Amino acid sequence: METLYRAEDDIGDYMPLRNSASSSSFSSSTNPDRHHLHHHHESSTDREETVDVDDFYGRTSKIISFAEQGYRVNGNRLLEFRVSTESGLAGQKFKVVAATLWLKADIRHPPSPKCKSTNVYVFNFVSSLKRSIKVNSKEFRELTEEPVATSLENPGWQKIDLTVTVRQWLEGRARESLRLFVDCSCCSNWDVHVFNGDGDRRSDSWNRPFLVVHTDPATAKRVKRRALDCSPDSGSQCCKQRFYVSFRELGWDDWIIAPKGYFANYCRGDCGHHRTPDSFVTYHTHVIEEVRKTHHLSGMQPCCAPLKFSSMSLIYFGPDSNIIKRDLPKMVVDECGCP
Repeated sequence: METLYRAEDDIGDYMPLRNSASSSSFSSSTNPDRHHLHHHHESSTDREETVDVDDFYGRTSKIISFAEQGYRVNGNRLLEFRVSTESGLAGQKFKVVAATLWLKADIRHPPSPKCKSTNVYVFNFVSSLKRSIKVNSKEFRELTEEPVATSLENPGWQKIDLTVTVRQWLEGRARESLRLFVDCSCCSNWDVHVFNGDGDRRSDSWNRPFLVVHTDPATAKRVKRRALDCSPDSGSQCCKQRFYVSFRELGWDDWIIAPKGYFANYCRGDCGHHRTPDSFVTYHTHVIEEVRKTHHLSGMQPCCAPLKFSSMSLIYFGPDSNIIKRDLPKMVVDECGCP
């Protein structure tokens, strides 16, 4: 278990878990992170075909879901998470690479000499509840799956690997919330913040549990080309003009967390200069250009337009107030030309 000692996000408000030696236990039985197909012609220059598989669909790479308070089981509050497969866009496969539960744990006082180690257990509660309940050990085992266990050694943010649990949940019960029951053994000297107890609500607002789900960010094949950037020397030639877009000026800063803006760029200039056959992106463009010159069609002029784009990462608030990090394709103009 890895430990992170600082949370950067103030979200929500809740109470800490207070465990004692006599607390209801079944031992006998995430802020660090916050919310093309283009066919072109092969010329004598041995040009390479470009296939961008993420033409229309962004690739979700990280989803962060903050815990909500569920019903109580034997006095302990369930943690509920929502990570809809619709967080990925239509047409994209939702593949979980890794999932991590982040819990905040603080030491209240030195441990008892009787306790050699403190263990945290995270149970996946597979049954839906309509109210808080009390169950015995046998009933508890029937309502939960085998727990993920880890030792609690250092105070701070604790990372618990729930990859298998989240994969199974999304494959079978994604429409329901993920319900987690967190328990610990020999932890009377610890505060594990999972909505239980009567702590300082203001200070505990920094300690809300959260789940970080990483999805497959498979990249697409891209072809490098030389791009002409606009400058005093470019004259009227078709070129790429650098242009910065501020999300704040657009009024989007209330839902976009990062970045504050980016260089979107655009194309400007003329395409009236002489072109050799291998400079055309497609055969269609070459044919149209020959027709235009042969019939003197002055109204049919080629336009300076983007030839290549690149993606950018965006962190924003998604459905159910989840914080989503997504790589959005074709957000930045990298190269301009005369197609």
